[in-house]
Formats: sequence, C-alpha cells, structure tokens
Amino acid sequence: MNGTFKNYVLLNLTVFIWGFTGILGKEIDLDANKIVFFRTGIAFLSLIILGLFLKKRTQLTRKQLVYVLGTGVIVGLHWFTFFQSIKMSTVSVAVVCMSSSTLFTAIIEPFVFKRKLLFSEIILSLFIVVGIGCIIGFEFDYILGIMVGLLSALLASFFNVLNGKFIQTMPSFQITKYEMLGGFLTMTLILAFSGDISPNLFNLPMDDFVYLLILGLICTTAAFIVSVWLMKFLSPFTVSMGINMEPIYAIIIALIIDYSRGINSEQMSIGFYVGTFLILGSIFLNAYVKKKQLKAVKI
Repeated sequence: MNGTFKNYVLLNLTVFIWGFTGILGKEIDLDANKIVFFRTGIAFLSLIILGLFLKKRTQLTRKQLVYVLGTGVIVGLHWFTFFQSIKMSTVSVAVVCMSSSTLFTAIIEPFVFKRKLLFSEIILSLFIVVGIGCIIGFEFDYILGIMVGLLSALLASFFNVLNGKFIQTMPSFQITKYEMLGGFLTMTLILAFSGDISPNLFNLPMDDFVYLLILGLICTTAAFIVSVWLMKFLSPFTVSMGINMEPIYAIIIALIIDYSRGINSEQMSIGFYVGTFLILGSIFLNAYVKKKQLKAVKI
C-alpha cells in the first residue's frame, strides 16, 4: 500500500467519522449556536490537555496566531450555519449542500496558491452545481435550509483552502487548537449578544451531554487534526472532493436510524437522489483524473 493510497484511505475514514456530525446535530436538542459553542469548547479543552503530554510543541508567531484565530471564526460560523441548515431541513439536505464547497474551492484555491485554474476541476465542480440544482429544484419545502447549507459550504471552502496554506509552515495540532479557540470565542459572543449565557446553558440532559462529547472529541478534535495534517500530502481541492463522500455516509446512517425507529424523515424525492448521484459521481471521476495525472507526471 503506497503513501498516496494510505492518505486517501485516511481521508475517507475521517470523512466517515464526519458523517456522524449531522446525525448528532439532529439528535442534540439544542440551538445551532449552542451546539457549536459546546463542540468548539470541548475540542479546545481536549487539545489543551493533550498538549500537556506532548514533548515538543512548536509555538506560533503573533502574526500566525492572528491568522489562525481569524480562520477559527470562519470555522465556527461554518458549523453554526451547517447545524442551522439541519434544523431548517434534514440531515440529508444539509450534507449534500456541503458538496458545493468543491466548486467554491476550485475558484478560491488558485488565487491563494497562485496557480492556474484547472479545467478538470471546473468541469467537475459544474457537475456538482447541476446536482445541487436537481436537489433545490425538487425540495421546495427546504429552500431556506438549502440556502443556509450553501452558505455553510462557502465558509467551509475558505477555511479548507486557508488550512492548506497554513499547514505548509505550521503544525496541524496548533492550527486545530487555535481554530477551535477562535470558533469558541465567536459562539460565546453570539450567545452573549442573544442573552443565552446563563447557568442554565450548562444544564444539559445526559443524552445531549454524551452526544456533545462524541461530537467534540471524536468528530472534531481527532478528525480535524487528521484532516489538517492530510493537507501536507493532498491538495485542498482533492480534500474537498473527498469530503463530498460525507453525504452518502450521513444519508445511509440517517436512513438506518430512521428505519430502526419506524420513521422516514430522511425520505427524499427522486430529484434529490439524482442530484446526489451526480455529486458522488463527480467524486469518483476526480479520483480517476488525479490518478491519471499522477501517472503522467511519473512518466
């Protein structure tokens, strides 16, 4: 098993873990801003504790710290809009909308990395746009949730590309830690302005507490560190394409859970599944194109 294949396997394992994020967001009986407040807070605290056991910790410069904290604001707003999209629609709709981040990444990445736009990436991104169009065209009841989901995807593409830049000079652990801090501070301010900061905020049902721990420790701390680290070896666009596997993982998990409960809240129209097929087809086509390009470079 070569290094590139291992990186793809690790990326898909990370995305599979993220597939539970939407499910947990739906199960947790809290507003979206509160979910992100606890998610980033738990992740940041866990990274502080983990850092105590690391022998060597490279510190960021003041300028780097400002950049990473600022990106953490984007991360916090991305997760806030993602969970809000779930609350306004369904898990399936929200995670499929996230696939549009590939298009945004294809446009943003060349400017940040100062390279040419790749024709193949634009074409693949357009397939994804068509897929999203199929979904929006048939899921009229969820149009607001779809719009919020698309905003979440745009925010995701920004921090995805920025992390691809940061990882060239900064350690993934420090990037993750301070981005979690930035997200946590952002949600704290939002909760403060909305008057939701009170002792009752921490009075959580046991189920919500357990779900938040899973969300913060496994779906955030562990998965986020790995995803940032992978950008040493994979481009932001490739990572973004890989993340598009999240919809199929999340939809399958959601359908299994709904079936076990005897409900069908995740049942969608034919247009939704046609759109999802186009999006996922683009993912595998991207993997094929990248493989051909890699072979051409070796030759």
